[in-house]
Amino acid sequence: KPEKNNTRANRTLKEKKKVKKKRLLAALLSAAMVVTMFAGCGTPGSKKSDDSSETEGTGKKRVTYTLREDIPSADPQNSNSISSASANIHMLACLTRNVEGEVRGDAAESWEVSDDGLVYTFHLRDGLKWSDGVDVTADDYVYGMQRLMDPAEACDYAFIGYILKNGAAVNNGEVSVEELGVKALDDKTVEITLEHPAVYFESMASMCALGPARRDLVEKYGKEYAADPEKAAYNGPFTMTEWKHGDQLVMTKNPDYWDADSVKLDEICIKTVADAKTAVAMWENGEVDITIVPTEMTEQYADDSEFYFTGADDYIMLNQSEGKLLANKNLRFALNYAINRSEYNTLVNNDVYEPAQRLVLPNVTAADSTYGERYPYEPFPLENDDAKAKEYLAAAMSELGVSNAADIKLELLTTDTEGAKKQAEVLQEQFQKNLGITVEIKQVTYKQRLEMEQTKEYDMVVTGWVPDYSDAYSYLELWISDGQYNHSGYNNPRYDELLEASQFETDAAKRQDMLFEAEQIFLGEDSALVPLQLRREQYLVNPKLENFNVYFVGYDFNLVYADLAE
Repeated sequence: KPEKNNTRANRTLKEKKKVKKKRLLAALLSAAMVVTMFAGCGTPGSKKSDDSSETEGTGKKRVTYTLREDIPSADPQNSNSISSASANIHMLACLTRNVEGEVRGDAAESWEVSDDGLVYTFHLRDGLKWSDGVDVTADDYVYGMQRLMDPAEACDYAFIGYILKNGAAVNNGEVSVEELGVKALDDKTVEITLEHPAVYFESMASMCALGPARRDLVEKYGKEYAADPEKAAYNGPFTMTEWKHGDQLVMTKNPDYWDADSVKLDEICIKTVADAKTAVAMWENGEVDITIVPTEMTEQYADDSEFYFTGADDYIMLNQSEGKLLANKNLRFALNYAINRSEYNTLVNNDVYEPAQRLVLPNVTAADSTYGERYPYEPFPLENDDAKAKEYLAAAMSELGVSNAADIKLELLTTDTEGAKKQAEVLQEQFQKNLGITVEIKQVTYKQRLEMEQTKEYDMVVTGWVPDYSDAYSYLELWISDGQYNHSGYNNPRYDELLEASQFETDAAKRQDMLFEAEQIFLGEDSALVPLQLRREQYLVNPKLENFNVYFVGYDFNLVYADLAE
């Protein structure tokens, strides 16, 4: 088990289980045979795939990793998933770059911050180019941020730009995008004015949502911008050269990137492989370099893999909109006390993940320590408390006018992978057994699930959050009553008041106290969601891969400075 409040949780966990190696190649044989049906992204020295252009001895350094679902979008302003963000950090040069918590200049060579912490002036490097040869200018960054906040674009991630001066007013249509607190002083200087000081803004400036966009290409392709390689331009370490939707996305080294000499890989391939065991078989077959081990195979690969906290805090989001059953607070509390988080983690994750009892990731930074160390908090038990669960259920049934618990019918929305199905079935069994209510499972694609969350077409949905910066506010801002990303209908005026006040509090300790009070209201008073787990992934990694960088803020991992040893 990892240290609960390990401040370097993103790094490799060295306490690997010491068990006898069991490859189970015979068990994987059928899955390995399936691999040959895929148009492959072969690795150097690996077995040949069906793609005849990928053969041994090409001399190219290509790293391939697997995802269980295709990335929903490569449009930087419309990327609302960690898989999209992880892809985009390879293709875009934002103002800064976050490398495992160290903020470096990327497109910006330097910057200054005003004494009041409100104005950031970024100076772009000389000679920056887009992949089609067009010069990169300050206007590209200004336009990207204006586009993010433009209500006509309806970008789901616009809430992240509320930190910009007039961000909320622009996004709400109260003022024009020209009044957003970002402007180009000249072709090489971007001035950004914030609504309030934020010590983490330099890290935020590395996010693709605040990155550059090409106005001419957006206007040409509209909603199809970045949907295919030829419908966008790239100014990052890599360019997208192929995207077979639902199969694979290929990125090729960009020779015009300002730091191209430091980029050692020639290509990166993202392979969509829905079945985790098939992905493991592909790794065994030398066809992929990085894949996640399904939790039921943890022990078999413990000696050959590495464990990383991803930063993801998974939970069941509850739709509390007016007219929904879960607008009833007592029913929400009944769910939280009915679930056995320890059993869930064992059955679903083989104890690889860590059961979660709160919302905010304990590893994020507080005023003088980690948040978890400064504010220990366990609002709900690890194991179910049937007495309390039934007490809350009885109160809910009385308020809802229901005499039979089975008449309370809730739909649990999740994705269509086997892992998600298993997850949902365990939750369904626990809720039905411990409460007697009826839970129906609805499985859809990952993209559909995101869309249904946005439109609130669900009762309960298994989802989660990876912080955009190392601060509790990154988790708590999601639930502001009128927040762009509040897809649960949660509304508490005191919670809103604390979140707003925290943004103007200059005393770091007092500010963190406000955020903790907000978390206590959200869970302890309102039971606004059901915490499930802190995600810890087990990766199989090509032993020749060097500088494999994992971090718990903003991306799963990046390969910008990775290399394959000879």
